[in-house]
This record gives sequence, structure tokens and C-alpha cells, in this order.
Amino acid sequence: MRPSVNVLYIPGTNCHEETLRAFARVGAGARLRFIDDLVAGRTRLDDADLLCIPGGFSFGDHLGAGRVAALILRARLREQIDECMRRPMLCICNGFQIAVRSGCFGAGIALTDNLCGTFRNVPEQPHVIDPESGSIWLRGMGSQTLVFPCAHAEGRFVFRKTAGWTPALHYPEGANPDGSMDNIAGIATLDGLILGLMNHPERAIQRSANLTIFENGVRAASA
Repeated sequence: MRPSVNVLYIPGTNCHEETLRAFARVGAGARLRFIDDLVAGRTRLDDADLLCIPGGFSFGDHLGAGRVAALILRARLREQIDECMRRPMLCICNGFQIAVRSGCFGAGIALTDNLCGTFRNVPEQPHVIDPESGSIWLRGMGSQTLVFPCAHAEGRFVFRKTAGWTPALHYPEGANPDGSMDNIAGIATLDGLILGLMNHPERAIQRSANLTIFENGVRAASA
């Protein structure tokens, strides 16, 4: 059977179609899971092999990017999100903001306003994979440079603690679009299962290296 992927849909999500397409291209059975159905108990978040929280502007980014969605996940779906954290999870852009606010990467980190103070749109943003990253999503790709779009206003990664995560992607020196500390463009949990990044590989799957991210996740779920 094909590995299954739940793609979380929240009012304001707008990258779900690209995300579904990327997972389908690598042989996964991807389906949407709507937040109202989850809260009502009609469906579950943890009934698939993988979870992806895609990009967008969940609940209009009211009260801060990802804050309302994270509150719902922790208050109403805590058991299910905790179970999902034991299997591969990909958190892209607003999904990364939600995951950080949900505590998926531990305490002492945040995604805040870009240092320039405005939205950044960089269609061909380079990202260098950390050679020490243990992320299952980046397996076999150490030190490669991937190019995919940057599109966010609250993507500056800042941290006080490093206990629950490790760097996975970096911006090249001089090409940091949001002012993230240590040029960090993405992080992974210490067990390598969860990858969070602000930018959008699902929008550039015509580049085979970007598609490999999704392929690696599906392969890990199949193992």
C-alpha cells in the first residue's frame, strides 16, 4: 500500500494544492484533513503515516502568525498531534509557525517579523543543507544547495535555547531574506522526524532536488 499523508487544512491555508501534488508525485496517498472535522471528531489527524502542515495564513494570522491554529492543536487535539510527532512531519511556512507555537521543537525559539519589517518575496532563494543534519527529510542531501521560493513576513528565526532542535538548512552568507539568527532557514527535531522551514519547496518541484525532500519523507514512512 502507498504511504498515506494527512495535509492539514485551516481557514487561510493556501499552499495545500501544491503540497498534495508534491506528495502524489512521489507515490504517496495524500488527502486533506479539515480542522473543523478534526475538532468535531469526524476525522483524525493521526490516521496517516505522515503529517504535513502547509503554508498560508491560518485564521488570517490574527493574534500572530500560527497562534490561533497552534492553540487549537494543543487545546483540542493534543493527543493526536503528540502521536503525529512520533512519525515523519513536514511543516512549511505557516505550518512551521504553527509547529513552533505548538511546541513541536521545544521552548526558547520563535519566528518573528522579518528584520526588514516587510513581506519578502524571493522566487529563487538558495538554501544550503546542513551536512550534520539528521533529518530524514534531507537524508543523503548534505551540503547541497536547494533553490525554492521565499514568501513570508514573519520568518525571522530567533532562539534562546537549542535543546529540542538542530539546524537543517541555512541561508548562504549575504542571502538571508529575513534576518534569521545564524542564517538558519530550517530546523529538525533531534530524532530527525520533524522538519520545519519557512520557504516553499512544494512550489518548485520541477527541480528534482526539491522533490527529493518529499520522496525522503515517504521513503522513511515506508521503512
